[in-house]
Amino acid sequence: MKTITGWDQLEDAVDRLAHVLEGLLDGPGELICSLQFDEAEALAEVLDAGLHPDVAARLMHRWALTEPDWDDEHGDVVRRWLMTDLGA
Repeated sequence: MKTITGWDQLEDAVDRLAHVLEGLLDGPGELICSLQFDEAEALAEVLDAGLHPDVAARLMHRWALTEPDWDDEHGDVVRRWLMTDLGA
């Protein structure tokens, strides 16, 4: 029984995270500008696993817009997220 409760709490936390990030993505995006690639990707992976792929893709799309050299190091990963965002 404790396992189910733990999953419910985790699901609620990811839902709250998605809601908060949606609000931030609708704004000017200062938070997104300050994220390093690893941080943005980790958040996107959590959101995607938590059944919020649209928010995850928007996060990575916004991150790419704020990082002019994203293609140099992270091109394949970011392009995958961009394609997900285009499909959403």
